[in-house]
Amino acid sequence: MTVSSDVRTDRHPLTADGSVELAVLDRNGFDESRHIGAGVVVAADGTVIDAVGDSSASVYPRSTMKPFQALAVRRAGAVFDAEELVLSTASHAGTAAHQAIARHMLESFDHVEDDLRCPPDMPFDRATARTMTEPRRLAMNCSGKHAGMLAACRVNGWDERTYLEITHPLQQRVRETVEEFTHEVVDLVGTDGCGAPVFPLTLAGLARGFAGVVARSDDGAAALTDAVLAHPWAIDGVGRANTVTIERLGVLAKLGAEGVMVMGLPGGAAVAVKTLDGSQRAGTLAALTLLERNGMVSAEGVAGVMAATGERVLGGGVPVGAVRVGSGLR
Repeated sequence: MTVSSDVRTDRHPLTADGSVELAVLDRNGFDESRHIGAGVVVAADGTVIDAVGDSSASVYPRSTMKPFQALAVRRAGAVFDAEELVLSTASHAGTAAHQAIARHMLESFDHVEDDLRCPPDMPFDRATARTMTEPRRLAMNCSGKHAGMLAACRVNGWDERTYLEITHPLQQRVRETVEEFTHEVVDLVGTDGCGAPVFPLTLAGLARGFAGVVARSDDGAAALTDAVLAHPWAIDGVGRANTVTIERLGVLAKLGAEGVMVMGLPGGAAVAVKTLDGSQRAGTLAALTLLERNGMVSAEGVAGVMAATGERVLGGGVPVGAVRVGSGLR
């Protein structure tokens, strides 16, 4: 990955004027919903090769920032096995298997569930949720990330009660890692849903940063990329969109809340998408369509992923419509 000086950005949010139509849902042949947003594809060296909408707009990356957080944890000396490394970058479904790995991550560094500062939650996985009587921290989709952060604190003797504060040494490491990979100066700080700091980034910067990870630009990035490819179930869940994309296409996929999606091809090319209304419906379709139109994945492969994971439009339990690519991606 080509290294350039970090640059300050004229921060502005994505707007309707800076968006294009990404996806349309039709019901019985009548268009019911439309999702607008923006997306950008970058080459391995971070050069923009395709964009729709305003790729210079800044967005909260939400959980698509997890790869950088996982790398910061690893660089701080907290080293895990492959499945645990994947969980440290996951927005996992909270199945029993996911929770067991998160628990082992905690126990390996003499922590317990109550040490996690992420809020208790019910799992994404409905079958697992039905077995639980109340929310718990291990089931929260960010529990692996937080277990990793606690491990980094234990290795370095950092305060474990305040690890989510932006002034904490760990969060400063995260900030440095984000700036290194995205080549953008972090000048604003927000709070993610799990309580960790999150930094607005341009869509182009987010894609550039993810390209650096999948390019295996250092030992940590290589380990993370290879672990996700080897254990795709852990980053999301069996049958879920990120996992199926990785399994079928060999493309690393990472969702974020409020309609953010990044994908990267091992070797470096990457795409970042933001749906303006925050819906997750358009993310996988839009990101894969941008990769397909640049010759990076096959149309057949995209169709297969969408058939397996795309939202079904039902009426009385019977298919009556579909979600299709919007005009801004044609």
